[in-house]
Amino acid sequence: MLEIKPVKPNTAELNDFLALPKKIYQPDHLMRSEEEELALIEGNHPLSSDLETYAFIGYVDSQPSIRGLLTFYPDDEAAYLGFFESINNQQIASAFIEHLAGFARSLGVIKIIGPVQASFWLGYRMQLTGTEEVPFTGEPHNPAYYPELWQAAGFELKERYLSNFYPKVSNQIHQDKLAHRFESFEEAGFTICSPKKQEWEEASLQVFELLNRLYQNFPIYRSISSQQFSQIFQKYQYILDFSMVKLAYKEGRLAGFLIAMPDYGSLVYQKLTPLNLAKLFWTKRFAKRYTIMYLGVDEEFLGLGSALAYPIFKEAQKRQASAIGALIHQNTITRHYAAELQGDKHEYGLFELDLGLR
Repeated sequence: MLEIKPVKPNTAELNDFLALPKKIYQPDHLMRSEEEELALIEGNHPLSSDLETYAFIGYVDSQPSIRGLLTFYPDDEAAYLGFFESINNQQIASAFIEHLAGFARSLGVIKIIGPVQASFWLGYRMQLTGTEEVPFTGEPHNPAYYPELWQAAGFELKERYLSNFYPKVSNQIHQDKLAHRFESFEEAGFTICSPKKQEWEEASLQVFELLNRLYQNFPIYRSISSQQFSQIFQKYQYILDFSMVKLAYKEGRLAGFLIAMPDYGSLVYQKLTPLNLAKLFWTKRFAKRYTIMYLGVDEEFLGLGSALAYPIFKEAQKRQASAIGALIHQNTITRHYAAELQGDKHEYGLFELDLGLR
């Protein structure tokens, strides 16, 4: 018998909500920030002024077995379902999702989109392939049975994404096309450089302004303020290796960016004990894999993305590190970058549930 309860601050249900992922994942597969979940439920998150959240947890025989958080925005016809975790039981999952669908209908929305951890900016998408492998930092990760649970409950797959894995390459391999693009843009007056740590606060706001414009047409994208952006991403200054961040300027104006980050796995979501801090610094210094998290280029400058990728390729080659082109929408051209060097890939999806209120 499934019993579904709302989750409120300072309750046993909240403790159960936060603890459930630990029952489903091994520690190195647990890509969750309790701090972020708690802030959203308590209304203390930088984005809380823009949204309303309603968390639910389901019990089977008094044991926490399934959870989810619905997010609503004013004047949005969709609600967003995120922070979903469940045991592998289709009947329980379908009953829980139907309960959330009824709640969403009562608030007047016509569909539920997910998985979305409250916002485009906090994480979205469900992993469809590669679920048995240890996830990289920032990768949407879940058990292999989640897509089946959602589709059996009525969700349809609407958008597809992929991550391309690039094995480390020998120093004998040359990327003439990328090198040519890099040289041609430098000859055209572009400056491609890495920011210093003390410059990052200002540079990150330039990145945000360009990103905010370029990502407008992405699925579920919603603009935020520069202050909110800074609050959400302030920790990046401690985990970025700035030699793997490339900014392209034309006449003093930011024209493009590429942000790669050492792959810390689940380490960045764990408590900052002295041992974990030491592991973070070690990984940052001697990373064996980098994840390309953000890439954006002003529409005026086609080909600049390849130019930005070249110094990243050279750095990874020098360090004998592998790389991941992470979370690329299936319809974007960046999925083809350095295609001849691509190895494995992981696929992800964004789902939609029609609530039948049209």
